[in-house]
This record gives sequence, C-alpha cells and structure tokens, in this order.
Amino acid sequence: MIRRDDTDPLERGSREHYDDAAYYDHAYSRRAEDVAFYREAARRCGAPVLELGVGSGRVAIPTALDGSEVIGLDLNAAMLARARETAKQRGVPRGRLSLRRGDMRRFNLGRTFPLITAPFNALLHLYEPDEIAACFRCVREHLAPGGRFIFDVRVPSPSELARDPDRAYVGRPIKHPTLGVRVRYTERFRYDPLKQVQHVTIRFEPQDGSPAHETLLTQRQIFPNELRALLTLGGLRLARRLGTFTGQPLGPDDPQQIVEAVALEPSR
Repeated sequence: MIRRDDTDPLERGSREHYDDAAYYDHAYSRRAEDVAFYREAARRCGAPVLELGVGSGRVAIPTALDGSEVIGLDLNAAMLARARETAKQRGVPRGRLSLRRGDMRRFNLGRTFPLITAPFNALLHLYEPDEIAACFRCVREHLAPGGRFIFDVRVPSPSELARDPDRAYVGRPIKHPTLGVRVRYTERFRYDPLKQVQHVTIRFEPQDGSPAHETLLTQRQIFPNELRALLTLGGLRLARRLGTFTGQPLGPDDPQQIVEAVALEPSR
C-alpha cells in the first residue's frame, strides 16, 4: 500500500477496502490456490522472504508456519494489527514473522532476499509508471544474487472495463462480520482510460434498515506487454509468466498474470 492525500480518490481506493481487516479476511477466506503457490515458492527459493503488501498475513502466516523467516511490509495499520493478532493466535514462533509499516515505492531494509513476493494485486495500488518502476528498483536492490521476485496481478478485462458506471452489479447477500447484520452487496465500476485505473464502489445495505456503507477500491490496470516494459524500467527481467497457480503458461483467457522476475544483468 502507499499513502497519499486523504482527499485523493486514489488514496481512498488504496485504503478503504483494507481498513476493515475483519471483512477483508472474511471476503477472501476461501482463496487458497495462491497461498499454496507462494508457500511452494518459498520452499523452492529459500528464506528469508520479503512480502510486499503483506496485509493481514493471509499468505505470510502460512509461509512462516512452514519454517521460513518472513518480513512483511505494508502501510495499512489495521491490516498489520490483524496480521499480528492472527500470527499470535496461530502460534507463529517468535522471530519467524516480522511486520513493518512501510511504502513499497521506497524502502531500505539493509539486507537482501532470495525471494521477494507481492501477492494478490498488491502492485495495482501503484498508479503511475514511475511509482511502479520505483518499487521495482527497490526490489532489485533487495534481491540476493540469483534471487526471484514473484507476484500476481489481474489481467485487464475489456468487457469489465466497459461496464456501465451507473449500473449496480448485485452480489449475494452476506452477513457482514463487522456490521453484524446481513447486507445487500453491490458493486459499481468506473474506468479511467487515461490513467488506466478502475474505480470500484462497493456498497453494503443492511437488511435491518440501518444506513448503508460504501468503500472505494482503486486498481491500476497493467496490460501484459506493458508489464514487461515496466519491469525493464525498474531493472528487472521477466523470467517466467503463468496464467494459473497450478503452473500453466499465461493464456488469452486467464484472469491473472503470475510473474517471476530476476535482476537485469548490468550492461558491459
């Protein structure tokens, strides 16, 4: 996560979806394929592991329980507090998981890592090319020789980006873990084609008649060939790209791109 002016919609969209960490964990509790993938990556590449956008520890905590030392970086205080609480509840050994508040565009941890990760669209809260490149340069500086940077981001969907911004797309009613009542769940989508940013307004309407609650989620849309160029701008090289967490190469219909990058060799 990155921090911006509180009046900036991009700041709101980088924060509001994550300020309610209990709802976040509830919403993504069934997402498991990526956790298994990143745990296997840690076993393959070795520790310590640096995770950017560690959030509530959904990936980091199982990785630490496997025996890897994990350092997690995030700007959202609520998510980091949730991660600390969950790590304690799940019995993560002392010293196995270190959680730090910081900006993925500019960090200096004074050590290198054989594996750096940024799971589940964390990089999509970097909205400008120079912000993405700055993050990638920090990653390069923290990669150990032969180290890997592995992350996943969604593949932009033209049909989704063309959705009517005035239409509310209705999801299944849920019991909201923080509000404590069943709510009607809707989403509205607005795409800014110049900034390549999708704005998603998520609305919760309690069925008991209490006031509705809305949160904003903003995500940069990074097209596959653009991503390759951004890696190069940040001093990294695309080594492998998958379309599924089970190891299939990226195809035209895959909803995410899973990237493994390495440091560019210095030119002679």
